[in-house]
Amino acid sequence: MKMILFLLALFLFLAPVRGDLDADNICGYGTARCRRKCKRQEFKIGVCPNINPCCLKGRMTPH
Repeated sequence: MKMILFLLALFLFLAPVRGDLDADNICGYGTARCRRKCKRQEFKIGVCPNINPCCLKGRMTPH
């Protein structure tokens, strides 16, 4: 019984950490991340399946 409680507690502790490693958060052929809003140093290169922007690090050069 103690082992079951320990494993349950361990799973609940590690569940939020695992959410960051999901492949669904990666876009742009593995070079970018799906985010709710692109960070300051990122720019939008597309749209993810969950309709969030696909954000790539770097600077956009003005044309």
